[in-house]
Amino acid sequence: RRREKPSLFSTTAMGARFTALLLVGAASLMILASSMFGSSSSGAGRIVHVTEHGVAAARQQQLAATAASSRSRLTNLAEAAPGGGGAAAPPLATATASAASPERPAARGALDGSLEAALRVAVPGEAPGFVMASFANSALNDHLVNFVLCAVRARAPFVIGAVDQAAFTMLSARRDAPTYVTPMAKEGASLDGSNQHSSGSWKRFAGMRTGEVLRMVRLGYSVLHTDIDVVWLRSPEPYLMCSGEASRPGGEHGPGSRFECGPLLSADVAVSSDNMSPGRDTEGRASYSAGGTFNTGILFLRPTVKGRAFAEEWHANVVSPPPGSRYVSLTSDQQVFNHMMRKPRQWPGVDAPHGSAVMREAWDGGRVTLGSLPLALFLNGHGYFVQRADLRLKVSPFAVHATYSLDNHDGVAKRQRFREAGLWLADGEEYFRGRFLALNASVPPAVAAALGAARSAGQSPNHIGVHAAALRGYLAELRDALALARALRRTLVLPRWTCYVDKLWAGSDNIIGMGFMYPGSQDAPFLPFACPMDHVLSPAAWAKAEVDYRDAAILDQPQLRASGAVVDVGLEPRPGWTRKAGSLPLGTSAAEARELLKPLAATPVLRLPHARGLLCSIDDAAAFNSLADRLLRIPTWCAKCFQPCSKELAGWLPAEEIRRGGGWDKMSYCMKVDVPPKFDAGGACSLNVQP
Repeated sequence: RRREKPSLFSTTAMGARFTALLLVGAASLMILASSMFGSSSSGAGRIVHVTEHGVAAARQQQLAATAASSRSRLTNLAEAAPGGGGAAAPPLATATASAASPERPAARGALDGSLEAALRVAVPGEAPGFVMASFANSALNDHLVNFVLCAVRARAPFVIGAVDQAAFTMLSARRDAPTYVTPMAKEGASLDGSNQHSSGSWKRFAGMRTGEVLRMVRLGYSVLHTDIDVVWLRSPEPYLMCSGEASRPGGEHGPGSRFECGPLLSADVAVSSDNMSPGRDTEGRASYSAGGTFNTGILFLRPTVKGRAFAEEWHANVVSPPPGSRYVSLTSDQQVFNHMMRKPRQWPGVDAPHGSAVMREAWDGGRVTLGSLPLALFLNGHGYFVQRADLRLKVSPFAVHATYSLDNHDGVAKRQRFREAGLWLADGEEYFRGRFLALNASVPPAVAAALGAARSAGQSPNHIGVHAAALRGYLAELRDALALARALRRTLVLPRWTCYVDKLWAGSDNIIGMGFMYPGSQDAPFLPFACPMDHVLSPAAWAKAEVDYRDAAILDQPQLRASGAVVDVGLEPRPGWTRKAGSLPLGTSAAEARELLKPLAATPVLRLPHARGLLCSIDDAAAFNSLADRLLRIPTWCAKCFQPCSKELAGWLPAEEIRRGGGWDKMSYCMKVDVPPKFDAGGACSLNVQP
């Protein structure tokens, strides 16, 4: 089982492999660096997704439909505030509310920096109840704001432990964020910027976090610890506490329902997992969950006698493990949790009956009853952003945890994933203002030919040959779209491309032999799928170059769907082309295109049907070529082969292409996708495709 690489603020840290006898733990929330951190519609503000493969088209339509169906509900977040009444909110859509606007009234002066004050605001009443708890510092301010807005909309009670004074100042100035000053913030502890678990500040944070969760459990609260990179779509309280209408006969989690809440009441602790198959998890529950890494980024502890005892010892084993114990060498609270729950040198090391909601004999042979949080309801990043398992399984998840993000696995990558899915509410109104050039998603001719060849041969079209051709086409078109956007002084809107294979962090697994799906995710076919940006480009590279862009989800904004907000630019071959409004000849220059599109200068969005053969030349080609060389590069795609790659890949790739990507041992392959042709600095014509 692969696990997530170190995330700058996620509990998961995917590393090398599990073995059946040794659990190599995963890592936790990394806040240590200062750098830490369309449905087919006639609406004008829609990118039309043209694909040859119906499955991908359907997935893209579902993505857009999800955003469109709940867009109107975002216009008044105050109605969704805790205690506002009404049904649970549906999954989030594209943000429309200002990130700075207060959403939940809270009495001024109610927050004095203490945990107790924050809990009183979060959970009004005489007795302690259910509360979510998260921790972060000011380096993650944008993620903090998004977490708050989403949790408020979900009507989920929460507190945030500020890890530095700046985070507390920012959050306490809002009227919707019960927050307090953690011990690290009080002491002014400096974070050393390391993303290694062995760093002193990381270990200090892990100890502080487990200690704060313990404090809340001691106070009698049922605590759901959540990483800050979790978006809450609905409140999980009715399920975890098995309360309200949802728990009654006929209710969503009532007796006999698919996700019955009653059996989970016996769990003192319940945890999410990094497993990859939500369907198998729905059937096997505890037995399937036990086979993977427990992810404490979503972890529930009840204030039972056993729950409190576990919280005490968990914290102790993190901050001061007994000399000679198996916890001494561990470097994260998640690793300690996994080791505590399993019997030493056994796998899975816990009694996990098939179909059961709970695992027996957890923690020293049964000192605690461990619950399994259903993967379909508490989805990880692969299950939601790539598989869209919620649509396939017809469930409305409580949460989406941005694990399995690619690129640098950091705040930039996770923010981009949320934005693409319409789950990012932290952008202010200015983000949606301006003038844009949108590149439509379309199927390059080489891809159409490869798809046709696969069908003719009776093969699946979802393979590395089709995907490589698609990536070459995407980069080529992006060269011209980016160049034209800069010439027009518009912000580029990226298309929602189609991916025909999945992607690993590194080439240590044979994704080829798994049908080009991430090993462990063969729950049900999900290829092709709508590519997250980090499958095609590096969000970090674009951020470093300070090149502004938007993703396709922005076109679902109401202001960009108004009549006249979007104008489709016609592209015609130069021979026979006649000048008319909103039309360009193929093989034009940036200067000519700028002049021809002047009448549309005030139009918010100009939309290109494609960009194949669009530009022949541009101004300042040398500077643009340098920029494009940094931005228009495909992230590394590598895999192991079960047999020599020259043989295993022969049915999909030419021999020369296999040779170019071959590893030293002939049993590994890394795809090579060249950057698009450069524009000629002397002004000679240089098309992105062959005529």
